[in-house]
Amino acid sequence: MTQEIWNKEKVEWVDIESTSFCNIDCPGCYRQVKRKKVNHILDKDFLSFSNLKKWINKKHFPNLNLLNFCGSIDEPTLHPDMLDIVKYYNNDVGVNINISSNGSTKTPDFWWKLGKEGISVFFGIDGTDQESLEKYRVGSNFKKIRQNCKAFIDSGGRAVWQFIVFEHNEHLIEEAR
Repeated sequence: MTQEIWNKEKVEWVDIESTSFCNIDCPGCYRQVKRKKVNHILDKDFLSFSNLKKWINKKHFPNLNLLNFCGSIDEPTLHPDMLDIVKYYNNDVGVNINISSNGSTKTPDFWWKLGKEGISVFFGIDGTDQESLEKYRVGSNFKKIRQNCKAFIDSGGRAVWQFIVFEHNEHLIEEAR
């Protein structure tokens, strides 16, 4: 039996946590569950744009097709250079971009510019109004999310509504559809 060795030339997709910042406090998030153990690294840093260019490029990953700013423990749009990063990888490097976001950061102008890049954003919206949304995404702003989503979509962005089903919101699934 032969063992296949990891080969960077086969990599087509890279997930990136570009910051250690997040603007909301989801109770099930790794940031909350492990806060006591990892608090010393949270809300303090981000990957520099120059390092991203150095580490993630077609020279190192010739078949790279997708960068996914996954937002598992961060809010990617809080990276101070996110718009420039998206433009660089989308236009200069020629890879597709996905961003997972809670959508309640920045301004509609930022989201309009992001949408003009034609990328995909997965908006984490686990409710249909402020009250139902905040049961999990504590500190988010439903009205702001709607404004930001509208600006993003109106400028050509591809939006996906990511609705995590919980006991407290499962009755809202049809309304969300």
